[in-house]
Amino acid sequence: RNLISQETFKFHFKNPRYAIGRKDTFLCYEVTRKDCDSPVSLHHGVFKNKDNIHAEICFLYWFHDKVLKVLSPREEFKITWYMSWSPCFECAEQIVRFLATHHNLSLDIFSSRLYNIGVPETQQNLCRLVQEGAQVAAMDLYEFKKCWKKFVDNGGRRFRPWKRLLANFRYQDSKLQEIL
Repeated sequence: RNLISQETFKFHFKNPRYAIGRKDTFLCYEVTRKDCDSPVSLHHGVFKNKDNIHAEICFLYWFHDKVLKVLSPREEFKITWYMSWSPCFECAEQIVRFLATHHNLSLDIFSSRLYNIGVPETQQNLCRLVQEGAQVAAMDLYEFKKCWKKFVDNGGRRFRPWKRLLANFRYQDSKLQEIL
């Protein structure tokens, strides 16, 4: 399993209003097949920026090259992302194009922090993601716990929320709702 360390998670997924020194994006993903009443997990792991390629694009390349070829186009699949930063406008645009050409996929994006939301193109492309069928949301306590349990080398420890996690979530969520 591709896990991140506790320290990496706490530094990169912490959700303050102003996140200084956090230049990398971590993307924890799960791909499930919609199978009757309960989804079946097919793949999960972690991507981060690599060689100036954002984590979202690394995932799309991997998914296209390794996973899409073996999935049936007649079945429905759900992709869930837990991200340290929301997509930039360029990545959001590529994700929109990807979703537009793969109608049997749904995408849920949960972000710890919003990236560059003062830029109009970023706001427009976040809206375009939703118009293309993606769910875009800020990570709340439930998502942080789920991410900790599945994607962090946690040594069996329970997730301990940091100070102001819920207040910062409310701030991130309200800003995202203003955009959407």
